[in-house]
Amino acid sequence: MRVLLVDASDRGGIATYSARLRLVLSEAGVDARLAAPPGLQVGSPALGRHRWGPEFEALSPLRRKSILAGEVASSSAALRRAVTVVEPDLVHFQTEVVPRVDPFVLSWVGRRWPVVITAHDAMPLEGGAAALARSARRWRAADAVVIHGREPLRMVESSAPRTLVRVIPSDLHLGGEPVPAGAARSKLGLREGPLALLLGTLRPYKGLGILAEAWPDVQRAVPEARLAVVGQAYGRFEALDKLTSLEGVDFRQGFIPEEDVDLWAAAADVVLLPYHHGAHSGVLHRAVAMGTPVVGSPPLAEEIHRMGAGAFVPLDGPAWAGAVSSALSEGLPRPQLRDESAMVGATLDLYETVISRRVQGPVGSSS
Repeated sequence: MRVLLVDASDRGGIATYSARLRLVLSEAGVDARLAAPPGLQVGSPALGRHRWGPEFEALSPLRRKSILAGEVASSSAALRRAVTVVEPDLVHFQTEVVPRVDPFVLSWVGRRWPVVITAHDAMPLEGGAAALARSARRWRAADAVVIHGREPLRMVESSAPRTLVRVIPSDLHLGGEPVPAGAARSKLGLREGPLALLLGTLRPYKGLGILAEAWPDVQRAVPEARLAVVGQAYGRFEALDKLTSLEGVDFRQGFIPEEDVDLWAAAADVVLLPYHHGAHSGVLHRAVAMGTPVVGSPPLAEEIHRMGAGAFVPLDGPAWAGAVSSALSEGLPRPQLRDESAMVGATLDLYETVISRRVQGPVGSSS
């Protein structure tokens, strides 16, 4: 079986995920190729670079629209070149490739090749009916959609009733070899003492307001505790300003190089994930790879429980203050990596099902 994975991101969690997925599929005997921006592609022509991230979001709406419009022709041509050169049995999209017109491009690809989409964040991270409608149009253009947890299953199925939807938990090993906490702190220039960590892109949905409410009580319970807020902010917002102004909070603003993500995850005593929504977190997986427990919120409960990653608590300031204080003073059990074979097997089964249905006729609805 020849599979073309398609990922337009040139950095960040999904890029790491796509590279690992290609590797484990190859180890399972699949001829797995990766169409990605220059330097990241494997066995495929490269995709064009797509502008995204906080620096792009900071531009005026008119400037963003102009840039996205300019990317349509080049992104479409690059994708067309990749699929026609590789001639896969199936194309598996990890990200949007052609901004705003992706459903039309997916429909074109789907006329010749079976199409699978992984919806890493099935519920739009910043919410909104317009964002959900855009996602639903992409899902309806695919033969199948992969989601990482059962929470969004009914929503995705109802949005794309003729598309096969499969829940395949993300059990890929996304981090490197575990790093001792002392060595990680030394490399990052951190002192000893209880350390909590908020890691990754900083957006309102990640619950910074809850931490701002909870952290003063953590400091009173564990006076030597520190909170490292590490990542690139999507603009300035009130909760971020409030949190980073508190005593004991160290704000490291900026994009985190891939080699430093594991160091930060290893250096912490606990990683904090107070997300308001989102059934999956790449940061959670990086923490688990380093053996660092997490405290997360109810939307991540399924993933935290399945991976034995730590604890989850309600999105309530006092509850978070108690949970973080306990994690820093008493500790939580160290999580262990899960075997990747079940995820690989489920993915291969989906590929075979989609290809078989293409041979037999149109794909019907299923869960």
